[in-house]
Amino acid sequence: MQDQFEEDALETVTMTDEDGSEVEFAIVDHVTCGTERYLLVVECDAMEDDEEADALLLKEVAIGTDDVTYEIVEDDAEFDRVAGLFAQKGEDYEVKID
Repeated sequence: MQDQFEEDALETVTMTDEDGSEVEFAIVDHVTCGTERYLLVVECDAMEDDEEADALLLKEVAIGTDDVTYEIVEDDAEFDRVAGLFAQKGEDYEVKID
């Protein structure tokens, strides 16, 4: 994956995991579906180590003055719908749904 994307060229988003640790993700792409905005992200550390790094779909759930809140898309129907949008759009990456 590192050949396809230059990590320095991608915007990043930092999220806090269930242990309270901050994890940085590179934003690979985004789509809007109706009024909802979704991000396709890959953990920055995984991009350095793995050509086929697992991606996550994040849904924008709140916009504040200084930050934006995202949550991982866990609903299967919503995930499949949004993953399909990224698969149609993905020119520089391949979407495989496991």
